[in-house]
Amino acid sequence: MKIWHGYGTEHSMNLKMIGHFADAGEAHAAKEAITTLTSAAEAEQVAGRLEYGELPRLFSDELLVVLRETGIHSLGYAEVEQFLYDAQVQVDGADVVVQTDEIDVMAYVKVLIAKGAKVEMYSGHDHDTGVGAQ
Repeated sequence: MKIWHGYGTEHSMNLKMIGHFADAGEAHAAKEAITTLTSAAEAEQVAGRLEYGELPRLFSDELLVVLRETGIHSLGYAEVEQFLYDAQVQVDGADVVVQTDEIDVMAYVKVLIAKGAKVEMYSGHDHDTGVGAQ
C-alpha cells in the first residue's frame, strides 16, 4: 500500500486491467507468461542487471531466453522493470485480472495482447465490473 504525503500529481491508481480470453486455458497461459517474466525480472535485479529507474543497455542472454520462451517480442528495456512493481495477477475463468496502484503497466498490456486478449482498463476508484478481487 502506498501512502502519499503532501500535494502532488501522483496518487494511488487503484488500476484494474482485465484481459478477456476465448477460454480459461488461454487465460492460464497468459498468467503463466506474466509469472515467468516477473521471475526473470527479479533474477535480473538480483544479478545486478536491473535497477529501478535505470534502463539496461542490453537484454541479458538469460532474459532473451525467457522472452523467446514466452513468445513476448515487444517489450522494451523500461517495461521489464514494471514486472518488479507490486501487482496482483489472477485468473478468473477466461479472464486475467491485474490490479495495481501503478500507472506504468504497458508491459502487462503487451503480454495480454500478445497472448490474444481483449483488454479493458479502468480505475477501481470509480468503476467495478465484479471480475476479480476487490
